[in-house]
Amino acid sequence: MSLKYLTTGLAGVTLVGAAAFGVTSIASAPTAATPAITPVVFGAPLPLDPAADVPSSDDLIGLLNGLADPSVPFRSKGNLVEGGVGIVEGRTADHLIANASQEGDLPLSFQVANIQPAGPNAATATVTASGPKLAPRSQTVTFVDEGGWKLSRGSATTLLSMASAG
Repeated sequence: MSLKYLTTGLAGVTLVGAAAFGVTSIASAPTAATPAITPVVFGAPLPLDPAADVPSSDDLIGLLNGLADPSVPFRSKGNLVEGGVGIVEGRTADHLIANASQEGDLPLSFQVANIQPAGPNAATATVTASGPKLAPRSQTVTFVDEGGWKLSRGSATTLLSMASAG
């Protein structure tokens, strides 16, 4: 490699570097026409997805207490169960509740924990039922929102069998 090529290359690199420095200096120099932009907030939390619509534990305990109330016929509790309560279902449930009452298993007490969304208009929760003679039993239960929270049909059957198996 000759000295001429080395000198020409070095001069070219220096010229390009100087030009880049000049352009950068000009671009970063504030001008009267360019307003200064000042960041307003750093570290502000970003909006989160909307919270899932789930019922409160008090809402669910109220619903469960309404279902377990032996003084109200089960057929009248259709507003508490998904799809309502039919005649045969109501009679069967009334019979199970009457037996539990005669055996001293009522009143039932409910605890609700771990309420989670379970899809659109649905939630699950761990429900623990206990009574004077009924040892605490826990079950994952599904609730549906049909213009108000209700116990899913399958979960209603499960809870009735839990209460009657004491």
